Amino acid sequence: MNAILTTFAGAAVAGLLSLTPALAQELTDVKLRLAFIPGGVDAPFFLAAKKGYFADEGLNVEITDGNGTTGTIKALMARDFDIGIASLGATAKAVQSGGAADLIATAVLVQKDPSSIIALEGSGITEPKDLEGKRFGTDAGNLEDGMIRAFTEVNGVDMDAIDLVIINGGADRTALLNGDVDFINGWANPDGDKVAAMHPIEPPMLFADYGVNLLGSSVMTRKDWLAENGDVMKGFLAAITRAKADVDADPEEALAAIMEARPDLDPEIIALEIDVMDNYRHTTASEGNPFGVPAEEDIELTLSLLEKYGNMRPGLTPGDIFTADYLP
Repeated sequence: MNAILTTFAGAAVAGLLSLTPALAQELTDVKLRLAFIPGGVDAPFFLAAKKGYFADEGLNVEITDGNGTTGTIKALMARDFDIGIASLGATAKAVQSGGAADLIATAVLVQKDPSSIIALEGSGITEPKDLEGKRFGTDAGNLEDGMIRAFTEVNGVDMDAIDLVIINGGADRTALLNGDVDFINGWANPDGDKVAAMHPIEPPMLFADYGVNLLGSSVMTRKDWLAENGDVMKGFLAAITRAKADVDADPEEALAAIMEARPDLDPEIIALEIDVMDNYRHTTASEGNPFGVPAEEDIELTLSLLEKYGNMRPGLTPGDIFTADYLP
């Protein structure tokens, strides 16, 4: 009996020793800054953290909320974060201006811009030309990126024939519902959904369906960090790609992961954002591409729109702002 017990004990100790390297493996700390407070686009990050997919890749990812793309770009360049989520269009402008020339995207999460024209049902606004003679409720900042001007020009709409009503404080949805304006410019989801919950709306006119599409939320980092941490980025992207498949398979599990990490968020809004997110993951040109991989023509369109309407100097190429080399 002693001999048998000794044999079993020896086998057990040997087994524990063989597990020790895996159990004791040091995880690489990675600081991730989101573009805003978490939304449906961020579900893969929280699910990858909750289900241990980051840990499986040897990573310990700390997720911090953001306050806008500009803030994320500045935080990355200040080396406060390793990876950030920011609009590819805004990043391109920052790269071209020289203020963030070291930034590059490794995955594009939102490839179809949800920007749209939102009008109440019965407004008579169902196509771009219908905007002429109508009241447009917007804040001054919304006009600065030039995309509403691009939308009207590309679609033969006379911008001077539109009555601009400047609304401060983000009260455009209220103005629309009150009948003070005829249409607003916002995201089809969730802005359009919030209006529709109060009053039926016409199907939002997506800019992307009318020749104006800026690539959106993307995984960003600095080129110098990437040069030294290529395997870290590969592991990070592998983990969120794996988690994205889980989000698609079980949206409620994804919602639970976000709510566990950020219990103050509105679960109904997050659930809605998760539900509609796949509408914006790809464009017609990139349909069929792996998760995170845009079509080169969509990057070229983003750059050309920014050059013509967004006060960006020409000269950037797709390769200057995006690489697919680290995606699984």
